[in-house]
This record gives sequence, structure tokens and C-alpha cells, in this order.
Amino acid sequence: MCNSTRLLGGGLVFAERGRMVHLQEPTAAPQRRRYFPLLALFITLLLASCSSVQFAYNQLDLWLRWQIDDYVDFNGAQKQQLKAALNNFHRWHRQTQLPRYADYLEQLADRVDQGQLDTVKLEPIETQVKEFWETTSTQFYDSLLPLAAQLDAEQVEELAQNLDEKRRESLEKWQKSPEKIQKRRRKQIRKQSERWLGSLTDEQENLVAAWVNQVAYNPLLRDRQRQAWQAKFIDILRRKPDGYLKQLRELMVNPEQLWSDDYRRMQEQRHLQMRELSHQILASTTDEQRHHLSTTLREYAADFRALVRD
Repeated sequence: MCNSTRLLGGGLVFAERGRMVHLQEPTAAPQRRRYFPLLALFITLLLASCSSVQFAYNQLDLWLRWQIDDYVDFNGAQKQQLKAALNNFHRWHRQTQLPRYADYLEQLADRVDQGQLDTVKLEPIETQVKEFWETTSTQFYDSLLPLAAQLDAEQVEELAQNLDEKRRESLEKWQKSPEKIQKRRRKQIRKQSERWLGSLTDEQENLVAAWVNQVAYNPLLRDRQRQAWQAKFIDILRRKPDGYLKQLRELMVNPEQLWSDDYRRMQEQRHLQMRELSHQILASTTDEQRHHLSTTLREYAADFRALVRD
């Protein structure tokens, strides 16, 4: 399966809003980490890094089943329930959400053509992207949460063990090779920037490099938040108190309820710094880059409309 894209910055060109999901804590903040597997959408649809957006999107439900299987060994009946839930969600998303994305991307392309990049306000774009994300993720959670009621004690313990293992692996990567991860972050931002703008200028390359070097990230803070979220999630699954599915839903929709003050400040600072990078790069775009951006936005919009017709 192809890797998914991350829109950079405020949701137009440079944002960390979208992310590939695995079975880990979901988030409402703009950060490029991996989270609970019940979300893989927005990136695959906004937009896949495969050569064919349509191919990637049509394989999404299968890819999600593979991801979820890495964490829990479902029995036959549960696998059928999961497959039906994903198929229904996929159908809903194709019919109701893709047309909205296509309309919005065409609106953004019109603004690019009208020469509005120098003065573009990213906050309204962030708000719209957030609304797209929250609508999709909430529907996704609601589709799959009933499956949680079918997990037995052994499966819950298997899930807890796998969540903890993935968390430890993520932390160890940061501790063993922070320089390598910084280099990868710079490469990813540059790659996704070039997807939308074409080749970057030297000035833009320097802006990206400076951002990666200056933006603070504390993996220990992140790890503590993941531990807190996962512990709460597993505790609810183990005890299954009255209304536990509602509690699980709230935990996934609003993970910020468990954020520490330090972690919240770090995320807010990163968000503001990414927005500033977005403004700087957008303001420095050449005529050729703007044409590339407009063309790319319209191509993705056309792909989404073709998917709706499938």
C-alpha cells in the first residue's frame, strides 16, 4: 500500500494536520505522529502519495483491516463485523465527503489563480480542514466502536501489550537516533512541499531546514501522554463500566482532556511555528510554483469527483 501524504501547515500547503494512523492515541493537534488506527482517512484522501489517488482510496478499507490486525487477533465473526463496518463507512465517505473535498480544493485553486497567496489567512483553512477531519473521524469511531464490545479479556490484554510495544519502539527510535529523525523530518517536509509547489528555491530550502532545527520536540513528554491515553483506554476496556462505549468515544474524539500543561504548550508552540513557516513559504512562491499548486489542487479535485462516480 502506498504511503499517505501530509498537508503542511495550515492545511493548504504546509501543515502537519493529516497523519497516517496506527493503533495509538488520536489527536486534535497538528503533529506528525502515529495514532489510533481508526482514522487513516484524511491523509489518504487528502492526499495519497501514490501515483494514483483513486487506487489508494479504493484500497483503503483493506489497508485498514491489515493495520488493525497487527494489534488484535479477531475471530471469524469479528472479522466479518469489521469488514462490514469498514465497507459501510467507506461508502458513506465516498458519497458524502469526497464531493466536499473536491469543492474545497477547487476553491483554493481559484484563490491561487487570483494571486491571493501573499495575503492568504491560514486560520480559516485550518478551521475547514479540522471540520473535515472531525466529521470523518467521528463517523469512523462510531462505525467501529461497537466492535469493542465484542473483545474478550484475552483480546484486550493482547491489545494492551501491542500498544505498549509500539509505544516503546517509537520512544527508542527517538532516543537512539534523534539526528536521523531530524533529517527524516526535513526530507518529509521538503518532499511534500515539492509535491504541491514543484522544486523549492534555495530560500525555501533554508526556511524548512531552519524550522526543523529550531522547533522543539520532547519525546519524553509525548511518551508520557501516550502512556496516559493508552492506560485510560485499556482500563475502560477491561472494566467495561456502564456507558463504557460512550467513554471510549469521548477519549478518542477528545484526547486533549488528558494532556499535561507542558505537552499542551509544546503542541501549541509547534502549531504556531508551522503556521509561520507556511506563511513564509507561500509568500516566497514563484509564478511557476503557483501554477504548479493550482494545477495539483485541481487534479486532486478531479480524482475525488471520479471516485464519487465509481
